[in-house]
Amino acid sequence: METLKILTTTTFYPPYHVGGDAIHVYYLANELIKLGHEIHVIYNIESYRLKKKDILKNENEFQNDENIYMYPIKSPIGRITPIISYILGTLYPVQNKIANLINKIKPDVIHHHNIAGFGPFILKMDAPKVLYTAHDYWLVCPMNSMLLPNGRECNKDANCFLCSLLHKRPIQLWRYWTNLERTLERINTIIAPSKFMKNKLSKFGIKRPISVIYNFVPEINNENLGDPIVKEPYFLFVGVLERHKGILELIETFSEIKDNIDAKLVIVGSGSLEEKIKKIIEAKNIKHSIIITGRINKKKVLSNLYRNALATIIPSICPENNPLVALESISMGTPVITSNKGGLPEITSNIDKQLIFKTYDELPEILLGFNRDKYPTEDIKKIYMKCYSPKAYIQNYTEIIRGDKV
Repeated sequence: METLKILTTTTFYPPYHVGGDAIHVYYLANELIKLGHEIHVIYNIESYRLKKKDILKNENEFQNDENIYMYPIKSPIGRITPIISYILGTLYPVQNKIANLINKIKPDVIHHHNIAGFGPFILKMDAPKVLYTAHDYWLVCPMNSMLLPNGRECNKDANCFLCSLLHKRPIQLWRYWTNLERTLERINTIIAPSKFMKNKLSKFGIKRPISVIYNFVPEINNENLGDPIVKEPYFLFVGVLERHKGILELIETFSEIKDNIDAKLVIVGSGSLEEKIKKIIEAKNIKHSIIITGRINKKKVLSNLYRNALATIIPSICPENNPLVALESISMGTPVITSNKGGLPEITSNIDKQLIFKTYDELPEILLGFNRDKYPTEDIKKIYMKCYSPKAYIQNYTEIIRGDKV
């Protein structure tokens, strides 16, 4: 394949990031560099400042190839800029600066990712090939999550204005005067990381060509991870401690079966529910069954926990797309147990459909009857290599860039 100049736009980019979409962009940029492409990354540093309030940077955690050119967009009005973008859909006062930068780079490919911090204006930037990856439901949902205030999944039957008010979010006024179909005219292909995402976007009226390419994670060397950190058998949860991740339901399940299961629950992550979770564990007297580690930034430590877990549990309430947690677990040869929300069943069914639960009442039976020997590590890794490895992703991605695949 010929060497291309690829420009990536993303609200967040490591180490200035808050989620898996930015990690995916980081992985992809560094994989494309290996193929000889020239990579440029434009990201909105003001959006990170708005989210995190201060800059916490860990250079050692994310090492970029020296040939990746990065452009953190700063604004003279600082954190107000992404708020303007959120409401009005334009990145005042740096919109022209971004347009001039793109014109100067003259990319062969523009690949948009999470652009909530830029607004829809950036989708109008032109190049011979323009892609957009739908990491979330931003195109059709002001909340990005497709969740109604009552926790129910939206099926195009809600009032977005009222939904925003009930979520206590500012109204995205740009959605009421923007012709989305016209805004997307320059997009050659939308990449959906799950079939669920593709179907949801189509249902909500997106008419551009949509191609499903599952996310990927790099392979980790198992040989240098050391002895198991947790000595007893355990199930693993990795994620933000927020209501939509189903963490409260998972803890409730463990409290119900604690006397009948010979395994602990290890919870990795942080979030607004952290203190509440600790109080629940104390009140239910299940401290001996549940270990809370907090957030773990060291890849080696997290990989050790994945590798030695019985299974990773993803009990999400929200319609997940193609979460990296599931792929990281599979890459270490560890199966996943998931709810049937969003794209999760597409991942879990590659291992065993019996590991998918439709209601939380079904989860205790899965955990109590779980037999790790039924899921050999090497078999799980074969699924990773076939579906979620860099090689699998890049093959599909290259076909889109070349035009062999829509």
